[in-house]
Amino acid sequence: MASVGSGSYRHRIHRIAHDDYEISWRVDFKYGGSRLRHAQVRRRYTDKKGAERFAKKWNVPMPEEK
Repeated sequence: MASVGSGSYRHRIHRIAHDDYEISWRVDFKYGGSRLRHAQVRRRYTDKKGAERFAKKWNVPMPEEK
């Protein structure tokens, strides 16, 4: 049976360095005919501009600059 994604949640942004960010989110996968699900974390590395787009799209606050 094929797995089906059921949307994403828990969107986060972590500042790694001066202009480097890690964006992450979780996706639940379910198998047809089963009530069981398992979450998978997706991570990507991006620059400040990409992190700002992600924050705007998912309404997530940007990390504070120190």
